[in-house]
Amino acid sequence: MNIFTRITATLTGKLDEMVAQVENHDAVVAVALKDTRAAVAKAKVRLDRVRKDGEAMRQRLQEAQRMEKLWENRAKETAAKDEQKALACLARRNQCREQTIQIQTALTRHEELEIKVRDNVQRMEQRLRDITQQQNLMRSRQSTADAMRIISKIESNTDNGIEDTFDRWEMLITETEYSLGHMSDTDALDMSFVKEENAAQLQAELAELLDAEKGEKK
Repeated sequence: MNIFTRITATLTGKLDEMVAQVENHDAVVAVALKDTRAAVAKAKVRLDRVRKDGEAMRQRLQEAQRMEKLWENRAKETAAKDEQKALACLARRNQCREQTIQIQTALTRHEELEIKVRDNVQRMEQRLRDITQQQNLMRSRQSTADAMRIISKIESNTDNGIEDTFDRWEMLITETEYSLGHMSDTDALDMSFVKEENAAQLQAELAELLDAEKGEKK
């Protein structure tokens, strides 16, 4: 093995090692993407639950407000007829009012939490898109680099017999074509030219012979 071949083998080995490292990087990114997708999916499920809980709280708030108004109206309607009953209605109204305040406070905190969760999910989804796009870009660059590496490897081996390989390949194909009769048309054409050329040569010789004979008779 000459020094050029050894250098080529060394460089090729280093390139193969670099490619292996890149492939490992791709695998690492693929695993990270898989984990990120799973995390985003879970976060979206939880966000959906948070939204449903918020909707349930809004319905409870509306019901508490409705009952607060209802007991207040009942207190007004029964005040003239039955004061004790009206006072009981006001007590119920106050209970509903307290419940309304508690639900409203909880709902406010819940909505703040929902906004944070939604923003986090959106950021996670955007990051997932960014990573996927970057992975596709790196894969495209790697494919191009691999192609250029192979071309460079072929070109670097030109002095080590690649052209001889093509020549031997062509000779083998030509030999096969001859054996299969693929060159029969060329042979027939060549034979027709040879036949015509031979006939012309013979005619010229005959004319020369006849001319010589006439000269001797004179």
